[in-house]
Amino acid sequence: MRNVLLLTVNAIKVTFRKKGSFFVYFVLPVVGLIMSMVIYGTADTNPLNIGVINYDDGNLSVDIIDSLAQIENFKLTQVKSDEVDRLLLDGKLSCAVVFPEGFSESFIAGVPKKVEVISLKGKEATAWIEHYIDLYAENIYMLVEASEGEEEMFDKLYEGYKEEGLRLSVDKIDDQATDRVIAMFSMGLFIMFVMIGASNTSEIILREKRNRTYFRICAAPVKPGEYVLSNIITGILIILVQICIVLALMKWVLHIEAYVSGWQMLLVLGAFGLVAIGINMMIVAFASSSGQVSAASTLVVTPTCMLGGCFWSVENMPEVMQRISYFTPQRWALDAIERLQRGASFAEVAVNLAVLLAFAAVFFSIVAYRFSIADDVRRFV
Repeated sequence: MRNVLLLTVNAIKVTFRKKGSFFVYFVLPVVGLIMSMVIYGTADTNPLNIGVINYDDGNLSVDIIDSLAQIENFKLTQVKSDEVDRLLLDGKLSCAVVFPEGFSESFIAGVPKKVEVISLKGKEATAWIEHYIDLYAENIYMLVEASEGEEEMFDKLYEGYKEEGLRLSVDKIDDQATDRVIAMFSMGLFIMFVMIGASNTSEIILREKRNRTYFRICAAPVKPGEYVLSNIITGILIILVQICIVLALMKWVLHIEAYVSGWQMLLVLGAFGLVAIGINMMIVAFASSSGQVSAASTLVVTPTCMLGGCFWSVENMPEVMQRISYFTPQRWALDAIERLQRGASFAEVAVNLAVLLAFAAVFFSIVAYRFSIADDVRRFV
């Protein structure tokens, strides 16, 4: 254990002997955090532009449209059916609501027709509107059942319902969506910087190979496992400090709420940090030159971060790519954070942590075996 401690202390000294290391480890993650705030934090909550197409001649559709128009941040516009696709593609409409022909009459007949909500943005733009329309329609259908199909009775009940109105209690609450998006995007960028930092940590091995210090260490009574363990400890200590700095800045300086407790975030990101160290050490173990290490790191970090959802949501990718993303540790880390944001217990993301630790165990085993059999004493360039 003494050998491991001595090697770890030496590795930390060598790492921070270069002033650029402070920039890579501690400045870049902060820059990524600020980028997240600039991109998402300054976005205005613009009104939701809703296009309306009404094929119905009855009063129910008109009343629902009038009710939607009174909601704050909803801007309704009458559009033609042949304009909808163009307006949605141009971003001039967030969604379009289509009332089918005979919509009002279908309620009285006891077979209500469905209102169609069209959007290119998915549920984030349509969920609230669909829920509101369904609630309004459900209340109307209850009046139809109470009138037992008699139109005059229904008209009286409906007039009374309109006069009473749908009473709403409005409370202003903080917008959690923005903080959640900033937190997820920040964690995606941070994960990428963790991989870059781990690559920088692996340069210790490169430097020792290049200076032939590595071979002098191997000639000493130091086991390959001890050498690998010392580099793992060095890397994870640096990553834990990175995580603490980023989380502290988010909470106490930038006031970004991640909606995940600090210790949970620390464990998830720490587990991913082990994977990042394992990946980069494996690259170094098999490389025969600095150029190979640099090229391999670039080929691994960027594509896996793209597939894993560091730059955009995995849900926006094709289904095939979503399946492939499960082979990247980034996907499992970000999925754990997202599920915790949604209120999942830590036990529910245990599988994610187990997968990350399995990734790390495989990589470290390969590295330890590779160093144990390596007997090439040619000069490393």
